[in-house]
Parts: sequence; structure tokens; C-alpha cells
Amino acid sequence: MSLVGALVEHEGALRASLQAVYGLRLRPGGRTEPARTLSELTDLVAGLPPGCALWRAAGGAVALTDESMLLREAIYRLEVLDWHAHNPKGAQPKRIELPKPAHEARAEEAKQNAKAEAYARRQARRAAREADTG
Repeated sequence: MSLVGALVEHEGALRASLQAVYGLRLRPGGRTEPARTLSELTDLVAGLPPGCALWRAAGGAVALTDESMLLREAIYRLEVLDWHAHNPKGAQPKRIELPKPAHEARAEEAKQNAKAEAYARRQARRAAREADTG
């Protein structure tokens, strides 16, 4: 994710991450105290650790800390061992899904909202027809 993308889409999470990790405060308009160059601020954002507020807001694999990723893998492997021991003919366990990237989550939400609005319009037309005929 670019610095501009972080500022535009996840400014609050960027503020929280810079404060938590580096002790820097991001002022309105994307400026930091004391003055930082754009290149330096870009490097700082790129160096934010996995699982920080910015990456959790952005989603994807980097939203999880290294510890969370290891725990996810350990859980999966234990489930596979249990599956082999007790029910090898059933469906094989799957890994816990990673958080969806923010743009995918927004697209899915927009799709669901469009479906809900279309359903509401159909219901309203149906109710209007029933009122006309009844």
C-alpha cells in the first residue's frame, strides 16, 4: 500500500500505527511532527510491522501478526492430524481464512447492498401491485 493510499483510505489507522510504533503524530493533511520528508514517511509506513492498525484496516495476510500467522498454521496442522487419526475419508480441514483485502471487502459489501436494494425495490413493486389489485 502506498502512503497516499493509506492517507486516503485508512488515515485513522495510519495515525494509530505511526503513534504506536514510532511515537509520531500525524497532523491533519498528512504532515508529521516534526517535519518529515515524503520519502522518510513512506519508508516509515513501509516498515510498519504486520498486524498494526494500518495493516488490519487494509486486510490481507499482513493484517495478522507473525504470531497470529504461526498460530493459524499450528491450528491447521493439529486439525489435519486429528482428521487423519479419526476421519480420513471426510472433508480435509481448511486453514483459517486470512482477512480479505479492504478493496475486496468493500466490493463485496457494495454487491450485497445492491442486492438488498434490488430486493427492497421488488418487494415495494409487489406490495404496490397487490394494493392495486386488492
